[in-house]
Amino acid sequence: MRSAADASALGMAYELEATADGSRRFTFVGQRCLAVNGVPAEIAMADASTLYNLILPEHRAAFDAAEAVALEKMQPFDIEIAMRRPDGQVRWHRIVSMPRHRPDGAVLWDGLQVDVTDRRQIAAELQEQRHRMEVAVEATGLGFWEWDIEAGKVTWSDRNKALFGLRPHEEVTIERYLALVHPDDVESVQAAFQSARDKPDGGDYSIEHRVVTPAGETRWILANARVAKDPDGGPRLVVGTSLDVTASKQAEERRALLMGELAHRLKNGIAVIMAIVGQTARGQATVEGFEELLMARLQAMANSQDLVTASGGGPVNLADVIDQAVAPFGQTRFDLDDDFAGVTIRGEMAVGMGLLLHEMATNAVKYGALSNRAGRVRIALDDAPEDRAAFAWRETGGPEVKPSNSRGFGTRLLSQVLRNQGGDVKFSFEPQGFQARVAFPVAQPD
Repeated sequence: MRSAADASALGMAYELEATADGSRRFTFVGQRCLAVNGVPAEIAMADASTLYNLILPEHRAAFDAAEAVALEKMQPFDIEIAMRRPDGQVRWHRIVSMPRHRPDGAVLWDGLQVDVTDRRQIAAELQEQRHRMEVAVEATGLGFWEWDIEAGKVTWSDRNKALFGLRPHEEVTIERYLALVHPDDVESVQAAFQSARDKPDGGDYSIEHRVVTPAGETRWILANARVAKDPDGGPRLVVGTSLDVTASKQAEERRALLMGELAHRLKNGIAVIMAIVGQTARGQATVEGFEELLMARLQAMANSQDLVTASGGGPVNLADVIDQAVAPFGQTRFDLDDDFAGVTIRGEMAVGMGLLLHEMATNAVKYGALSNRAGRVRIALDDAPEDRAAFAWRETGGPEVKPSNSRGFGTRLLSQVLRNQGGDVKFSFEPQGFQARVAFPVAQPD
């Protein structure tokens, strides 16, 4: 063994004698002593303290403790310590030694001293590189994880634990991980792993799944992983990353909801337009008359839609809808209740409401209070149950009104739009002027 150590440059083999009175001397020191310690073997043989004194003071206690335990249990010790060479260099050494008793009470230590400085430096550099890589990658939100299938050991980075709502010191097992996965997603997670595991050379898999943190928060995680196999084809190791994609999943859900709402509103809008075209065509003797009335009604609908667009599809102030609907007819002819400023309606009702107001104003110009200079229209809030609002349309000063049994455009519009949105309109043809009461659900402003 001594010859092999010298020939292979493995390290310095030695034999040390420790007597009962505490004295020490080397009975053998390999020729690698000079290369390993910077001290010739002859000097070490002459004075064992020459090598012992090279051990850094802060490492001496650990070395003595390892030696004492080995002597007590008569077993080898294996320790890495730092030593300062005579030229001032500090080098790391691995010392492995085995004690054996002699009949005279002395103890012989057979050992091997190996310079491991380069290995430790490489390991430290690799660790530092890995740390820098982890910091850089985790800055993007990624967490690292590893599952050693053979050893049954799961290792997670602190970032990965944070993604799952765990604290850095918490232990993770494969059972713990599956317990954090949302119950509805466990089967798909296992299926994704099994699909990669069953490939001849292993493979990659990627899956989005939900997790429920210990605090009860539901998050979406994108997991990307690779399954590595042994030479015999058995799965050995799974390594991967985790990324919190909750925000993007929520954005997708909002987009889907928005698209559904848009499709719903578009369908309702098309139905209203079809009703407008159909009803406008009735009773029109000329194409010009049809075009003029149709364009006026569509413009009223477009104006109300502008308010909905400006609100981002949210609630719309009823006062704005009324102002925009009656503006083409001269707002000085209308008496508006100041309390309208605090009333909002749902965006999908605003278009129909604007169209209804436009139609009533048009009829007032043609047949009612606005057909002469003295007439006026008052629009005021009326009593309504909680979560609903109502306003009254009252015309005065116009020609005498005669009751009508025919269903006008406004009445037909109600069945197409307002009623579907929970609205209700009641018309009254009083001799002093046309009246209507419009009731509807209110919306809370965003």
